[in-house]
Amino acid sequence: MASAFLDSDSRLESRENTIKQAYIECEKITRSASTSFMRSFRYLDEERRKSVFALYAFCRRADDIVDGDWQPDLDLSYLDEKAENSSLQLSVDRQCEAHQSDDFVNRVRSLLWFHENLDLIEAGKEVFSPIFIALQDTIERFPVRIDDLRTLLEGMTDDLFPTEYRTFEDMRSYCFKVASTVGLSLIEIYGYTDPNAREHAEEMGIFLQMINVLRDIDEDLSRGRVYLPVEELLRFDISIEELSDPTLANTNRWQNFMRHYVHRAKTHRENAMRLLPLLDRKARKSPEMMCIVYGEILNEVERREGDVLSSRIRLGFMRKIRFALSALGIWSITA
Repeated sequence: MASAFLDSDSRLESRENTIKQAYIECEKITRSASTSFMRSFRYLDEERRKSVFALYAFCRRADDIVDGDWQPDLDLSYLDEKAENSSLQLSVDRQCEAHQSDDFVNRVRSLLWFHENLDLIEAGKEVFSPIFIALQDTIERFPVRIDDLRTLLEGMTDDLFPTEYRTFEDMRSYCFKVASTVGLSLIEIYGYTDPNAREHAEEMGIFLQMINVLRDIDEDLSRGRVYLPVEELLRFDISIEELSDPTLANTNRWQNFMRHYVHRAKTHRENAMRLLPLLDRKARKSPEMMCIVYGEILNEVERREGDVLSSRIRLGFMRKIRFALSALGIWSITA
């Protein structure tokens, strides 16, 4: 009997060590990918911070898969049969066969592997990859919704193909998939009591992703992706082909379009800011810092009169100092 207790204690200790190492791996992924992200979450207590790292590592690796920058070192060919009946494969089938390179197939397999691990977590079964071990422990500690993570993967899947969105509503739907879902997951870790927090977290994701779209226009074009709504561009007499021409930024057409875009982004920011007082007081600092940074990027876009084409938006030293002062409570977020 004593031996059985010892074996049980040993298994428990082994599991705890495995989970600890999984969180350490997620922190490494986060640290190597985004130092600014690390800084914004240093105000959280250890349990929440570790869980944020697990969520970030999940998102980071999914994004890396789509961009071709990372794949699990596993033989995932067994997923081919499963792929035939999956929504992901149906999406693939709707695209031209020219995409069916080995690299493309491996990306599809890797995303299916992510879906498979989410299914295992939902079923309460064992997972073995550090990212999913940490994520499983996080979901046991906090009410993160697995369906939100599945929706995130659907948005990532969209990026496997040349992308073009017709309307602002189409673009908003994409922003919801890849960004609002992250916000909806994060607030479950932060903690809140008012159910309206989810609505404002959704708005936060849309606001942040709209800014990301502006920052990455050139890079996205090189990958065959256009996130700016095409019908809105045409409304201002702008063609997709012109987006690669930096002189477009000097035209009234582009500047008028950007005023329209910035107005929409500000509306989403206003709604997003209502999230902050609804969160657990100890967890507000991190999303507040994100709002400060992205709000300042939006201000920079306005200072440039909408010129996000001739050079990528970068913030200067003094503005970074402002962020530090804001984080310390010395500079108001509305200053």
